Amino acid sequence: MTDNFLQKLEEKITILLAELEDLRFEVQQLQQENADLKVEKLNYTKRLQELIALLDSIDDVVPDESTALSRDMYALEAM
Repeated sequence: MTDNFLQKLEEKITILLAELEDLRFEVQQLQQENADLKVEKLNYTKRLQELIALLDSIDDVVPDESTALSRDMYALEAM
């Protein structure tokens, strides 16, 4: 009976160790995926900031319609 018990215990320990190894591998994969996603986020954040800066520079160069309308109305009132 003791031999049977020890054999079952050894099998369970072997199964648990295999599961533990699988989980460690999964954790490593998830950590790598997380690192990749952080880099991707930084890249997209940089691109978004560049696009916002570009839109801001365009906005500074091209006056908006309300400013142009105000100028036109002021010019008409001056006549």
